[in-house]
Amino acid sequence: MTVRALLKMGDPRLLEPAAPVTAFDTPELEALITDMFDTMAVSGGVGLAAPQIGVGLQLVIFGFERSE
Repeated sequence: MTVRALLKMGDPRLLEPAAPVTAFDTPELEALITDMFDTMAVSGGVGLAAPQIGVGLQLVIFGFERSE
């Protein structure tokens, strides 16, 4: 389980345009997605975009088992 730091509002990296994902079915992309789900779960969120953890890719995940 790798939990990454979330960037805070005002961080200039959040204003940079994100690049499209061009390499699918790679170990690197799989690891990034796993890290994103781990980070989202620990943070108590229901969605996370890659730029929020400092990765400049157009990648977003979402999901939850229940909503309170």
